Amino acid sequence: MDLTKHLEALKLFLQEDPSISEAKVEECLDVITQTVTSNSKESSLKALVEKLLNEGLAELVIDLLRLPTKLSSIQLTKLLELMAEVAKCELARKSLSDPTVVSTLLELLSSKDNQVVLQSCRALGNVCFDNDLARGIVKDHKGVEKLVDLLKSLLEMKEMPHNLQATASGCLLNMTETCDETQEQALKAGITDVLLQYLSRYHSDEDVASHCLLVLNCLADYDIGRETLVERTSLSYLLEILDKNLTSEVLETLLELFGNLLENDNVKLQLAELGFCERLLALMKKCQDGDYNEESHNILKTLCDLTVLILTGDDSMEKLYGGRTTEVYKQTMNWICSNDENLQIGGALAAGNFARKDEHCIQMMKDHVPKDLIELLKKHCGKDGDIRLQHAVLSALKNLAIPMENKAVLVELGVVDHLLKMTEVETYPVVFKLLGTLRMLVDKQDNVARRIGVDSTFIQQLVKWGYTEDHPGVRGEAVRLLAWLVKHSRSSDVMQLIVKEGGVPQLVNMIQSEHHIMQNEALLALIIMADTMLGEVTKDFQKSGLSSVVNVQLQQDRLSSETLQNMLTLVASVVSAETLKPEFQELGIKSELSRLSESTDKEVCERAKICLNLLYPTP
Repeated sequence: MDLTKHLEALKLFLQEDPSISEAKVEECLDVITQTVTSNSKESSLKALVEKLLNEGLAELVIDLLRLPTKLSSIQLTKLLELMAEVAKCELARKSLSDPTVVSTLLELLSSKDNQVVLQSCRALGNVCFDNDLARGIVKDHKGVEKLVDLLKSLLEMKEMPHNLQATASGCLLNMTETCDETQEQALKAGITDVLLQYLSRYHSDEDVASHCLLVLNCLADYDIGRETLVERTSLSYLLEILDKNLTSEVLETLLELFGNLLENDNVKLQLAELGFCERLLALMKKCQDGDYNEESHNILKTLCDLTVLILTGDDSMEKLYGGRTTEVYKQTMNWICSNDENLQIGGALAAGNFARKDEHCIQMMKDHVPKDLIELLKKHCGKDGDIRLQHAVLSALKNLAIPMENKAVLVELGVVDHLLKMTEVETYPVVFKLLGTLRMLVDKQDNVARRIGVDSTFIQQLVKWGYTEDHPGVRGEAVRLLAWLVKHSRSSDVMQLIVKEGGVPQLVNMIQSEHHIMQNEALLALIIMADTMLGEVTKDFQKSGLSSVVNVQLQQDRLSSETLQNMLTLVASVVSAETLKPEFQELGIKSELSRLSESTDKEVCERAKICLNLLYPTP
């Protein structure tokens, strides 16, 4: 169809050519609009719009909008409809990002003609879609305030064009998305309360509800917006929406908003107090009782994730634990034994969060939570086990293994066997949790330390992990576990295996750690090895440069009294070896020892003097 003659006719109308009747204007606008809408495929639409723009469509629209009173309501509505359709193409959006166009559209939002308002919203929303230039013009003309006024007025109207609420809310979304300035204007105009009212009234309208929630999600990323949304009244309003009969898409978007707000611990507590998790559990039951498909599976996972997220806050976790009596605690612990993988992982993560207090850990043992976790780990302890589940279960077991009362019980439940089977696991975050869990089980448990420490396959892998450059956390945990095996086993068999597999250089290197705890763990392990089997470990001390490392460390000002004492005790333990004594003497360590022998710290002073006498005896 030749659109050129219709464009020319509209241009003649602008020039007040008497041959162009009002009916002709309407016909031309209809024809162009219908041609655009019939070319809905992206490629054909782009080609058509490019042609129209080359023939002056944008300039024509701008000129027509300069004289809105020249057009009848019907003509204006048709012109706005044409703009809305054309603006679906990015090329047109840029061309129509003109102050005259945008300001006129904003003014028309207050028109008495609802059809004009509807098409103005459509045109404005489409022009602003993914278009910061148009959003900037909206901001300059305080356009968001005008749209908020419209949205407020629609709440009071009994009759209006079909889909006007959805179009207006969609327009707001396109105006404010990713634009801080327009979001700020919307907040000052009171948009939060308006959107919450829309959600309450139109929750069954998927488009309206989705638009409102997406705008709220945008506002939640803005400090002022978040402050408004996390007020108790706003949270209560949102929770009421959660009770409504929502479509899957609306529910997912609402849950996404809650996830956004739950980044704050105070919000976690408020929502815990307002019964958020109980609502989540009720929604889970609905998901499970209905037709279980991919959509409900995804929602179930989100509900599970949010329940775990709220438990990451200390106060909210305590509230939901409630002395093991709350429905949330009972249900999440039941998840561990579920057949659903998402629930199993969620249950393990929930257990790990509840187990952040020793008192809880001891009580949870009575509820057989560790036993259920171990049963779950059995099925996934191999190399091919589910990584997310392994990580979640190990996180929980590590926390549960911290109280002294729990360690022996966990060992009796067979946890060590299953943990040692995970030697082949290659995922570093899982390995990190594995090593931490074993370290907690070794603590003051000499039988466990000896059992692990003589497992040559595990010690060999442990030393390899201690050299990895890919995950500093794994490297640190591996060496710490080596040190703990020495300390808590005090077994020559364990130490000999560590020496054989090359673990000594790692312990020596750990002396240089920035963390005092790790420094002292390494020093204590080396002292025990020196006192127990100096002859067998001397060569490794030499190869790893123990004397140089100690000498450098003694010169540091940051060392604590405990670290200095341990360092000097180690020197005293190793200098009886004929090969090591000359090394220390040649390094010029005498000056450092002399300085420390004058320390006001009595213990440091005495140990420094002992070292001086051993290295430089008075004739």
